[in-house]
Amino acid sequence: MKKKTTQTLLLIFSSLLLLVSVTVNAHAKGQPQDRANFSGEWNTITDKGAKFVVTLRHERSDYNTVTGGYHSLGGATGRYQPSDGSIYGIVKVSALTAQPVMQSVNSIKGTVEGNVLRFTWSQDNGRGSGRFTLSSDGESFQGTFSATKNPDDTSGGTWNGTRVYSFAGAWRGKLRDGGFELVLQQAGSQVTGRININSVNFDIKGGIADANNTLRFTIMRPGIALPNGAKLPDEVLGTGELVMDKGGKSFTGKILKVDTTGTRLGR
Repeated sequence: MKKKTTQTLLLIFSSLLLLVSVTVNAHAKGQPQDRANFSGEWNTITDKGAKFVVTLRHERSDYNTVTGGYHSLGGATGRYQPSDGSIYGIVKVSALTAQPVMQSVNSIKGTVEGNVLRFTWSQDNGRGSGRFTLSSDGESFQGTFSATKNPDDTSGGTWNGTRVYSFAGAWRGKLRDGGFELVLQQAGSQVTGRININSVNFDIKGGIADANNTLRFTIMRPGIALPNGAKLPDEVLGTGELVMDKGGKSFTGKILKVDTTGTRLGR
């Protein structure tokens, strides 16, 4: 009887160990922070000088599956939908008519192994495959591509990219002995918003975010409304230049010629 009880206890203990092991392994496999992260927007360039914005995302149902698309930086681009809702895609604005001209919506789909994404690409005038290798800090990748079905074929040349972060959102920073808050909106490289310095609001205008995650802008004091309904012109107070740190959660730079730092509060 004692021997049977001991065997039963050993069986239960072994089952518990197996359950814990399976649970831990399953949890480890499902931790995206332990894997290469290709999600986001990337400024890319080929060895022939062609520039593209690549947008990628990991699928929720399978983190190792990555899908996305890319469009050329050869002209002003955006998204356009006719009034009848029949088409929705990337467009390029015609320099002659200033009207949207449809541009092919190029696609990427691939699988991640380690820090390497092997993928297929397709567009109106062709298709092929390629490979992106993510850097150790996750801020850039080295890549190659071809017009064949072999993602390790490098016959098309190189295709390298750097991660792009948006300045859109709310930020808090330090300025001299006080502080300030920024609320920014970003569309492409254009940035606008407001800055609150010592409980006084000013406008952010003419902001441009470049490929190096640097934002340059002008700070304006809104014109005062007069009793007769007129309004005084906005006043230029000065400029600002902010450089976003890796990870997109903080910045350093200058505002009104004063050194400053800041952190993201939210998007």
